[in-house]
Amino acid sequence: MIEGCIGNCLLCGKCKGFAILDSFCAAREIEPREGTGIAIDVGTTTVVLALLDLSAGEVLARHSFMNPQRAYGPDVISRIDAANNGALDDLRRMIAESIAAGIDALLASCGLTHAGEIVLAGNTVMTHLLLGLPCQSLGVVPFKPVCRLEERYNLFGSSVTLLPWLAGFVGGDILAGLLYVPRKSRFLLIDLGTNGEMALYDNGKLTVTATAAGPAFEGGSQLGGASGVISALARLVRTGAIDETGLLEGESVFTQKEIRSLQLAKSAVRSGLEILLDSAGLETASLDAVYLAGGIGQALNAEDAADIGLLPPKLTGRVSAVGNASLGGAARLLLSPARARQDMDALLSAVTEINLAEHPRFNDLFMESMMFEG
Repeated sequence: MIEGCIGNCLLCGKCKGFAILDSFCAAREIEPREGTGIAIDVGTTTVVLALLDLSAGEVLARHSFMNPQRAYGPDVISRIDAANNGALDDLRRMIAESIAAGIDALLASCGLTHAGEIVLAGNTVMTHLLLGLPCQSLGVVPFKPVCRLEERYNLFGSSVTLLPWLAGFVGGDILAGLLYVPRKSRFLLIDLGTNGEMALYDNGKLTVTATAAGPAFEGGSQLGGASGVISALARLVRTGAIDETGLLEGESVFTQKEIRSLQLAKSAVRSGLEILLDSAGLETASLDAVYLAGGIGQALNAEDAADIGLLPPKLTGRVSAVGNASLGGAARLLLSPARARQDMDALLSAVTEINLAEHPRFNDLFMESMMFEG
């Protein structure tokens, strides 16, 4: 095994700095072999690629771009609707051509002509759109993928390994994240994107769910991004500028409508989290770690998140940001395929999905979690 670190992260304790979107630390174990490989994370908002030297576990180049499918809307729901109304071919073309161009850019930057192995992780909707699969079943209860994924697909002129989805709206990006984060006995992985995906690992058992957080947390460029939005909202709660119901009582950087959108988003995430824990019979204090993935999670202040009720206060001391866990997991599958596949098979065989839309407690919890109380 070759030990090493890739990129900037908070996992190995040696890295300094934190590059948003493409930060990951792989190489906790490497099965060295000749050649190169490309890890790809296809997100709803951004797409990130990393070219890896498989013999040494080094990143040779990185490339990222905004997902061009945003032309059809910022979230997965709007893109499902577009796909179901005649835009599926255009959505597939947009992302496929953009990734192919990104691969070419990576290779050209290193004087290479062949990609070698490619591993791609994305959420369920992004994977459907990349493959041009019908999305009708994702838009109605019980929100199921149209089919099971094959292990490999011929894409971008290469054989590409796609990480399979875990459930309807819990995709290969979360599976990749689970392959990436340090394995504790009992931990929670949360990706705070427009589709809030969560996975609870409990001594070999895996329970997953997803909730429609929407783009509320991502709409704060004037406040310094999502972390700025949550911090600003927490200050308003602490100072009483908004009351526990979300009513705006003084001057604010937010409109009342924006506050309501944020309430809906944080309530959806908190309700899903509580149902995950309740389904496993666990208290928040029993968790060894809470990992926040993605661009929102990496900059989130846990105390601010607790003050607005997004996270339970008892979890704040256990929260760690893990950067682009999806990209890190894809990289791990390239660099240590035998161990990573063993772990992946174990996760896939142990997973149980909770469909929040059909859960008897969701509506009550959702209403309770709308309040600005930890």
